[in-house]
Amino acid sequence: MVLKTPRSFEISDKAHADLFNKMIQILIENDTELLAQIHHHAEDTNPHVSDSEKKKWNESQLYKLTNDNGSHLINIPAGGSIYEGIKELGACSFYAPGGSGVVDSPAVGNAALRGFQLVGQNNIGVGIAIDTLGNAFYFSYYVKDIGINWVQMTTQNEKNKWDAGQLSKITADDGKAFERINADDPSILDKLIKLPGVHSWYIHEAHPDLPTRSSMRALSVFSENIYGWVIGANNTGDVYINRSTTDVTGTQQEWSGWKRLNDHNLLNSKGLRLSMPIGTDILTLPSGFYFAVGSNVLNMPVDNDSSWFNIDILETVNGRKSIHIIRSYDNTHWFGTVHTDGVFKGWKKIVTDADFESVKWLDVTLANGSSIGDRPVQYVKWGNLLLLRGHLIANREVICGSIPNTGLPDKGIVVSVPVSGTTGHSKLYIYKTGELKLTGLHAVNNSGVTGYYLDTVVPLN
Repeated sequence: MVLKTPRSFEISDKAHADLFNKMIQILIENDTELLAQIHHHAEDTNPHVSDSEKKKWNESQLYKLTNDNGSHLINIPAGGSIYEGIKELGACSFYAPGGSGVVDSPAVGNAALRGFQLVGQNNIGVGIAIDTLGNAFYFSYYVKDIGINWVQMTTQNEKNKWDAGQLSKITADDGKAFERINADDPSILDKLIKLPGVHSWYIHEAHPDLPTRSSMRALSVFSENIYGWVIGANNTGDVYINRSTTDVTGTQQEWSGWKRLNDHNLLNSKGLRLSMPIGTDILTLPSGFYFAVGSNVLNMPVDNDSSWFNIDILETVNGRKSIHIIRSYDNTHWFGTVHTDGVFKGWKKIVTDADFESVKWLDVTLANGSSIGDRPVQYVKWGNLLLLRGHLIANREVICGSIPNTGLPDKGIVVSVPVSGTTGHSKLYIYKTGELKLTGLHAVNNSGVTGYYLDTVVPLN
């Protein structure tokens, strides 16, 4: 910039002209010095503030996260609340003194707490905090919350403790059996060898691999997928063990067989018969002397009988058993066997001399005008025999009476019976329905027939 010197003031009043010109000269000198200073500032290599610096500063952190000296921004007072102190702020640092009754501090004991709200807006925030004992926490709150939700972070000591603990599960997460074997699952061994190590099991009572028909809770210990054992107790209190190894070929796994570890009590501690829980299947019981109400247990020789029964069971190898059952009130006796591999052969009733000697005769139901002659017409079933007796007056070729059809052959029975009034015989049909009919006559004098003697023994098989 070049300054132009103004033309000197010319006027007739020389005194005023000199004063004015001198003033103009001073202004020119001042402007010249000012211009020199401006040029010097423009040519300075270290200017005070550049445009880029102003832009950088304008785009930097203008919202305070800490105090001006770098310490926490929010100081929670004694008896105060962290939530109330930060809920209306954005990101910020805070301090809660220890032992001062800060109502929502998670710090352990009397420790102080320093924290930072990472993301925050009005009534919404998350963050972390660490107390002076080194315990770390993270927190969150939302608009519907009325306070901070604190969660303590896992420490390295806790991780080390867990890593040194039982990492292989023995039970399920709820403490129950780790695995359940149902009745229709394959061999117990097939299931166990897939889980080497130590595990707990529940095995359904109907699984064919069990030693008795009683559910079992067991523990398996397998050092590898071939060798191991399982020990378990069933609902009757018996303890069994079984070992898995390879067969003689060395190629397949097999059980060594169940071995009961406890001595089984045939009687209770007082020397009395053992009681059974309601719903017990007597075919599954081990050796012992038991008693029960018949209708309370399963597979009895008679159904829904509420009498008291004494039950004697002796077991051998391969599941074979002999079972004797006596009904207490009348001394009726049944026996049965469970053959190899649990095949039940059914019940047999023991018939005594008293059963034969105390036969109770029952009246035949008469029909179509039939009547009793000299003696009542009666029947009784005695084992596989039908006994008939009495004198019957009846017409032939029509149904003259009936008896119950239980045990009668499907094709019925025909027997010969003598006539009264003359010498001769007629045929008595006993149908599978139990109906009776006389047919045919062979007599010395047909017109002299007065009745029929039904004194006969009829085989039913």
